[in-house]
Amino acid sequence: MLDGTGQQPFRPVSPFAYYLSRLCEEFPGKFPTEIMAEMDRLPVGMLEEIIESRAYARAHAANAADVPDWQASPMRTRAKEIEHELAEEELEHG
Repeated sequence: MLDGTGQQPFRPVSPFAYYLSRLCEEFPGKFPTEIMAEMDRLPVGMLEEIIESRAYARAHAANAADVPDWQASPMRTRAKEIEHELAEEELEHG
């Protein structure tokens, strides 16, 4: 993710350069200048929200495919928690 928990660069780079490189990884085929233009055009945090949504969708799919291993990552655990929260809401509201 963009929080610095992924693979770190081989040599020190600025936090912004690393952040921009992660965005480029998430949106393949886009140049850094295109990503920067999107950062200026979209509401603050939108690119990050898209990335988090993709990560959630992957975790949800992984949980569906391999139910016993739902605690394999923090995102998969969170996806399971959200699934339970939605089920509880549905039961409460019929």
